[in-house]
Amino acid sequence: MIDTASVMGRHVLITGAASGIGKATAFELSRRGARLSLADIDKGGVESTAGQVRAGGGYARAYDVDMGRADQVESLATRVVSDAGPVDVLVNNAGVAVVAPFLRTSAAEWEWVEAVNVHGPIRLTRALLPSMLERRSGHIVMVASLAGLVGAPGMVAYTTTKFALVGFAEALRLEVASAGVAVTLVCPGFVRTNFAKASRYHNGEFRRFLDDPPRWYGLSQERVAARLADALTSRDALVVLGPEKLGWWLKRVAPEAAFAVTRWAAARAGIAADHGALKTDAGPEHAPASPQTHS
Repeated sequence: MIDTASVMGRHVLITGAASGIGKATAFELSRRGARLSLADIDKGGVESTAGQVRAGGGYARAYDVDMGRADQVESLATRVVSDAGPVDVLVNNAGVAVVAPFLRTSAAEWEWVEAVNVHGPIRLTRALLPSMLERRSGHIVMVASLAGLVGAPGMVAYTTTKFALVGFAEALRLEVASAGVAVTLVCPGFVRTNFAKASRYHNGEFRRFLDDPPRWYGLSQERVAARLADALTSRDALVVLGPEKLGWWLKRVAPEAAFAVTRWAAARAGIAADHGALKTDAGPEHAPASPQTHS
C-alpha cells in the first residue's frame, strides 16, 4: 500500500493540467489528499480539471498560462503562492512537440518548442526553488520522455528539448540534494493522450500512426500518474516507463545495436519519411494554435 502521507495536505503545482498526464496526475494527487494549483494554456480545459477535482471533494485552483512566455510564468509563480501558500511539490509537465525531420523544422518552431519545453520549466523552477531551499523541504518533478534518453529521428526538436530537460533534472538534483529538496525525472514512452493536439506536423504518415496506434501500444495516463505519485513517496531520481525502455537499456550496453533498432522502428512508424527542407521558414503562426499538454 502506498503511503499517502507524502502528499497529504501539501500544495502541488501541476503544469499542463488541462488533459493527458497532467490531468490524470491532478486526480491521483487529489485522491491522495494534496491541495492543487493547476496551470495550462487551455483555460477551459484546466478549469474543467479543477472543477472535477472540487466536485470530488478536493481543493484545486486553475490558472491559464502560456509556459513559453517568461512574464506569464513569473506571474503564475507569484499568483499561486499568493493564493495558496508556498509550493511543496512542482510538477513540470507541460510540453509541446514538432513532429518533423530536422530540415523541415523551422527556426520559429524550434523557438516555440524550446520556450515551452525547456525555458518554461527552468523559469518556474527558478521562481519556486528559493522558498523550498529556505524551508529545506520540497520536491520538483520533471516530466520528460524516453525521447530524452534515446534520440527520436523525425522529432529532432522535441527530442533535443527532452534531452535538455533530462540534463537539467540530473544536475539540479545533485545541486540541491543536501538541502532537503528532491528532484524526480519521469521519462515515459508513448502515452495515450491528446499528443496530436499539442504537436505541429510536417509528417502526415507519423501523425496517422499517432492518431491510430496499435491497440496494444501505449501507456495509460492513469498508470503514468500513479507511478509519478508513488515517486513522491519513494523520492526516486528516475522513473522510466513503457516497453520502449528496452531501447534505453540496449543503448547503454550496445549503442550500435540500439541505433539499428531505433532506425528500424522509426521506418516502421514512418517517422522520418520526408527529409526535404522547408521552402519557407514558416513559424507557429502558420500552424493551428496548440495546447501545452504533455504526451
